[in-house]
Amino acid sequence: MLQLVESFRNAEGKPRQRVLASLGDADVPQNELKPIARAVEQRLRREESLWPVELSAEAAAWVVRIVRIAEQTRAVPLKPGTTHLDGVVVDRIRTDDVAGFGPHLVGLGAWDALGLSSILKRHGMSDERIALSQMMVINRLVEPLSEWALADWVNRTALPEMLGVEVGRTTKDRLYRTSDELLGYRKGVEQALREGERELFSLRRSIVLYDVTNTHFEGLCQRNPKAKHGKNKQKRNDCRQVAVGMAFDEHGFALAHEVFDGNMADTKTLAAMLERLDLGDEELRPVVTLDAGFASEENIRLLEELGCSYIINITRGSRSRYAEHFENETFVPLPGRKPEKQVEVKRIDDPENENRRLVLCRSAQRREKERAMISKAEERFLADGESLRERIEAGRLKKVEIIERKIGALFKKHPRVARFYKAEHKDHTLHLVRNDSKLDEALSLCGDYVLKTDKTMVAATLWELYMTLLEAEKGFRMLKGTLGLRPNFHQLGHRVDGHIFISVLAYHLLRWIGYRLETAGDLREWRTLRRLLGTHIVATTRLPLEDGREIFIRKPSEPDEEQQRIYTLLGIDFNRAYPPRKTEVTP
Repeated sequence: MLQLVESFRNAEGKPRQRVLASLGDADVPQNELKPIARAVEQRLRREESLWPVELSAEAAAWVVRIVRIAEQTRAVPLKPGTTHLDGVVVDRIRTDDVAGFGPHLVGLGAWDALGLSSILKRHGMSDERIALSQMMVINRLVEPLSEWALADWVNRTALPEMLGVEVGRTTKDRLYRTSDELLGYRKGVEQALREGERELFSLRRSIVLYDVTNTHFEGLCQRNPKAKHGKNKQKRNDCRQVAVGMAFDEHGFALAHEVFDGNMADTKTLAAMLERLDLGDEELRPVVTLDAGFASEENIRLLEELGCSYIINITRGSRSRYAEHFENETFVPLPGRKPEKQVEVKRIDDPENENRRLVLCRSAQRREKERAMISKAEERFLADGESLRERIEAGRLKKVEIIERKIGALFKKHPRVARFYKAEHKDHTLHLVRNDSKLDEALSLCGDYVLKTDKTMVAATLWELYMTLLEAEKGFRMLKGTLGLRPNFHQLGHRVDGHIFISVLAYHLLRWIGYRLETAGDLREWRTLRRLLGTHIVATTRLPLEDGREIFIRKPSEPDEEQQRIYTLLGIDFNRAYPPRKTEVTP
């Protein structure tokens, strides 16, 4: 007699069977008994299948008839509440071990495109140290953290799997040793990158942009001989700092960098950078473009001795010197600019040197900005002066020498406008007398600036060359913000230099990404791309089977349309970057 039975375990856990339907001597096709049983089971469990059981017409009819008999006899139904799909217990499927992938993949793509692994291997670095270097640089690109936090961060990404490196609790010391070794190859690596980027993108370098920034330390940093008190660009003059000089080309690619003492004047750093770049051996000697902080006669003579052309902002202290030239109306407006952003320029021979030219510039936008800065500075100066006056009149300050020191401190605190005032302390009060003619002269020169050059191009072209210096400013903004140049928590000199070098290497990756996208017409910033790519992850999917086995499939998620577009523009094959991995666990 043919019966339909269900296997189950009783309360004691022993295997048992119960009859769901008795079919008597039904003439069921013997060669299709198992497919029929499977189809009946799916119907009774209310399961669906990706691959339906293939049955003959006769067998399919028997499936319908058997299911009807089982339902009419009100037999105990199969256990409900769990959905099965081709042997997989669907309700128990889960996804875990999620790891960051998208931005990190782009970072690795930039690293490989620049050939950094080959460069480091030529210098003798081991494969393990190269992989650790990749982790540190890509961390600085994606989410800058200290070495203490990097070990936890990297284990939440797919980098260890992609690079074949295990990261444990002791990795901090390995990272420090890797940073030390990496720093030892700095000059060779920067030279290789300088040449490699030029060949990779067929760059014609005609301009060198140089500027200096600084990074300060919260601690005393007594074991770093370069850490000195100096003029800090974040107004943290209470902290020790180091200065970082960096040269860029007109395309925004970094050429080299140097770390200087924190109290070194910007003008003193240029010679070291020119020596690093060795511009005298360049087939096409570029134009060196410098901001006002480097305008010294010594630097100009150095550039002339090297045979380098130059454009230098010499505005500081020179606007009043050339005031009469600014007064006449022979300026030429730059074409294509809105009235509120208009810039007028003219070129004259340098009255002090017949081989040099001056470009006088007048900027409407800069004029409004500088006048507003003077106005705000004057408000703050007068407010502090009024506070000091009240203390004197109230008798809280009585000794003349103390009052004079306070007046000196007031003028030192507000150098932008103190030059327009004179302080008079008499009759137990303080008078601040303004020199209106001097202030009016300064306001009339607001927005005016002077460039010095040895080039004989027209004024508009020289101005355009100078404005490429914005690429250097943009590079520093990226280093100080996006790439974690600040803050710097290290106390040892070589660790500080290593931290800076890793940020510089991250900038090389960032500029490769940016240049590839810019040439394709995509001008989005890295922070936007990083956010878009952040949802592209690697995850493990666990598939529990009916027979107790469990299948683990680890693979990246499917990138959305915008993510695929970014990968395509960068030439990254996301399909081959992380092949799916399948493992099976048997109970």
